[in-house]
Amino acid sequence: MTIAVVGSSNFDFAARVAKLPVQGQTVSSRAYKTGPGGKGCNQALAVARLGVSPVFISKVGDDMLGKQLIETLATEGLDTTNLIVADEAQTGIALISIDEAGENMITVVGGANMTMTRNDLHEKQELLRNCDYLLLQLECPVVAIDCAIKYAREGNAKVILDPAPVADLVVMRDLLALTHIVTPNQSECLALTGIDPVDEATARSASIKLHDMGPETVIIKMGGDGAFYSSGGQTGMVPGFAVNTVDTVGAGDCFNAGLAVALHGGQALKDAVRFACATGALSTTNNGAAEAAPRLADVLSLIEGNA
Repeated sequence: MTIAVVGSSNFDFAARVAKLPVQGQTVSSRAYKTGPGGKGCNQALAVARLGVSPVFISKVGDDMLGKQLIETLATEGLDTTNLIVADEAQTGIALISIDEAGENMITVVGGANMTMTRNDLHEKQELLRNCDYLLLQLECPVVAIDCAIKYAREGNAKVILDPAPVADLVVMRDLLALTHIVTPNQSECLALTGIDPVDEATARSASIKLHDMGPETVIIKMGGDGAFYSSGGQTGMVPGFAVNTVDTVGAGDCFNAGLAVALHGGQALKDAVRFACATGALSTTNNGAAEAAPRLADVLSLIEGNA
């Protein structure tokens, strides 16, 4: 039994800029980089680099970018046998601008990701029933995500949902009712609850609202400040790690991967959140999305150095 990831796979085009553009503005870039991305792909690759071989279910196009993406993931040692190739859709792409502070602006073209169907998941149902943890995001159709959740719950897997991008609130309530662990960042938390979690007190208030929607465990990602957790009446703030941030793309995905790996390994929730914070923090010290995912030894080193 293992960790399953159902979600998006993109080919990223990331450009470094001095300052992010405003509406109607054109800015010049010093350089650009290409590589694997998409929230599902980011999480799957991060899980693999942390020492667990995930079941990765995603959809790419039968095109040059799709072939290159599959080849890149296979080179990383990721099992690509459960990737679905769409005949009539392009591989998803992301157009990313990153400024000198590491902040980003992203345009995503979903492509093949948005053609994932219930039937696609039906063909993978036994894999989903046999996983311990299921990592999900919302860059694929909600009907497919809902189907993945139901198969996983039939096998008693724990469902970890990164509610990004936040969908219609009625849809979100339906998904959250089936979710065990929800991990919004601050902006997603604000969209879901109407509360901006700027400190531990406001995060606790927001977590109450999120619990009311269904999840037994709420973890609010608060960037460099760390993360707030709430589960079974236990709450707390796990501080972040001071690192030299160059690129925040994919940090939340690495956080979720770290969380799943730590819980899968038997760590208590507070320790798992600390492991997740370290994983997310380290990812910001490298450029790229999936490619910035840290290795297990580096995560452990960061934690030990901040004991």
